[in-house]
Amino acid sequence: MCEKFKDGELLIRDATEHDMPAVIDMIQELAEFEKMPNGPKLTVADLQRDGFELQPPAFKCKVAEIQSPCEVIGYALYFPTYSTWEGKAVMLEDLYVCQKYRRRGVGNALFTAIVLEAVKMGCNRVDFHVLAWNQARKFYESIGAKNLTESEQWCYYRLSGDALALAASKTKLHSA
Repeated sequence: MCEKFKDGELLIRDATEHDMPAVIDMIQELAEFEKMPNGPKLTVADLQRDGFELQPPAFKCKVAEIQSPCEVIGYALYFPTYSTWEGKAVMLEDLYVCQKYRRRGVGNALFTAIVLEAVKMGCNRVDFHVLAWNQARKFYESIGAKNLTESEQWCYYRLSGDALALAASKTKLHSA
């Protein structure tokens, strides 16, 4: 087991647009970890525009930074959402820690920062998804997260690419 960081060595902070090159690299690392290396289509410019130039921003991001040498070693990308049952919520899209810094409390610190941010925002819940084979599920379940696929039979769907365009064209025909 790797040694934990000492006080003051690890900083969890709001990301800036200058952190986006490191974040885009970690997004690619996460895609490779998830066995989907060709998945990410975003650029640094996309992240800088969507997270820092749009008002309101399309997402928020926290980064984990070590102080010596100064390096961003993890990120958590999230955004506000709304539940018609419970009100304000946060969707945690990604949480990633560079491999050589895992098992040192960085992921826990990032997740805690998102939870605290959600509470500060007056949210009633934090939603996120985890691949079935990802060992991080054990951590989330150990702190009380519920697997909605098992407990409530929710299925997570996505409409994208050609299917999204096709659905939009069918909707236009029916809404005219």
